[in-house]
Amino acid sequence: MATQSLHWGFVVIVFLAILSLQASASTDAPDVIALQDLYKALNNPPQLKKWRLDGGDPCGESWTGVSCAGASVIHLKLQGLNLSGFLGTQLHFLHSLKHLDVSSNYIVGEIPYALPPNATHINLAYNNLSQSIPLSLPSVELLRHLNLSHNSLSGPVGNVFTGLQNLKEIDLSYNNFTGDLPSSFGSLTNLTKLNNQFTGSVVYLATLPLTDLNIQTNHFSGVIPTQFQLIPNLWIDGNQFHLGDNYPAWNYPLDNGSLWTKF
Repeated sequence: MATQSLHWGFVVIVFLAILSLQASASTDAPDVIALQDLYKALNNPPQLKKWRLDGGDPCGESWTGVSCAGASVIHLKLQGLNLSGFLGTQLHFLHSLKHLDVSSNYIVGEIPYALPPNATHINLAYNNLSQSIPLSLPSVELLRHLNLSHNSLSGPVGNVFTGLQNLKEIDLSYNNFTGDLPSSFGSLTNLTKLNNQFTGSVVYLATLPLTDLNIQTNHFSGVIPTQFQLIPNLWIDGNQFHLGDNYPAWNYPLDNGSLWTKF
C-alpha cells in the first residue's frame, strides 16, 4: 500500500511538472497575434521554421529568430533571410520586445506607424522600405539604436526625434531624404553616433556629445561649427561648408582614420 502511494505520488509530481512547463512555455497572446500578422505580411516564408498563421507557441516551439523571457518575446532577429513582403500592422503588440532586426532582406512598404513601444534596438537597414519615418517614433521612449540606412525612404524627416533622450546611435544614410536637419536633433543629448543625409545647416549638431559623425557627400552648407573639432571620428567632406570669419585654426588630427577635406 505504501509502495502504491509513493508511485501515485510520483506520478502526480511528474504531471504537475509537465503542466508547469507547458504553462511557462505558453507565449503571451498579443505576441502570438503580432507574429502571426508579420508572418502573413511576409508572405508565409518557408525559411521561418515553425511559424504558423493559426495558433502556435513561438516561445515554447522555438520559432526561427524568436527569443523569449518567460512568456514574452524579447528579441526578433530575422536578418539576412531573403524575406519579402511587408512588416504588417501589429508590431506594437510586442510590448516586451527589446531588439527588432529585419535587416538585409527585401522588405517593402512603409515602416509601421506603431512600433514595439519598449524597443531599445531597431534595425531595418538594407531593405526597400519607402515613405518616411513614422511620426509615432517619439513613443518608443527607450530607443537607443536606430538603423534605417540603405532603404528608399524619402521626403522631409520632420521632428520625429523629440523626447528620445536615450537615443545614442542613428543611421539614416543611403536614403532619399530631402530638406534640412530637423530641429529635434538638438534634443538628443545622449547621441554619440550619427550617419545621415540632409541639406541646410548643421547647427543642431553643434552641441551634441558626438563621438562619430558621418555627413559625407550631402548638401549641407553654412559655417562648420567649431565644436566639430572635438568629434573623434568625423567625416564631412563632399558638402558646401565654409569656414566663418575669425574661425580658429583647424587642429583636427588627421592620423586617426577620420577624414576632413578643407573647402
